[in-house]
Amino acid sequence: MPSVDILLAIAVPLGIWAMVLVFVLAVLLAVNDGVQRLRRLHQVPCFRCQYYTNSPYLKCPVHPLDAGSEAALCCTDYEPAIDPARSSHPKTRFRTVSSLLKFPSRKSRVGG
Repeated sequence: MPSVDILLAIAVPLGIWAMVLVFVLAVLLAVNDGVQRLRRLHQVPCFRCQYYTNSPYLKCPVHPLDAGSEAALCCTDYEPAIDPARSSHPKTRFRTVSSLLKFPSRKSRVGG
């Protein structure tokens, strides 16, 4: 019987350490996969495109389903924003439809 106790005394800690090692490796692989995906998404040119609206409802009127995703990496309609003030980078101000259409103000329509 002592051989069974010795076997359990060795096998149980080795099993626990093996499970901890597998868990750590799984976490490292998940982190590595997340970093790779972020690097790929940072290459998406949508935020520098002149068609990007930065609206939560319609990001891109040309390709609304692909805007901001990995499918937009090979967008054939990409055109860089010409005016840096009109650039729709996420850190710039939110543009509304009325600012894009440039409606004349009420004062300019009233004859006076």
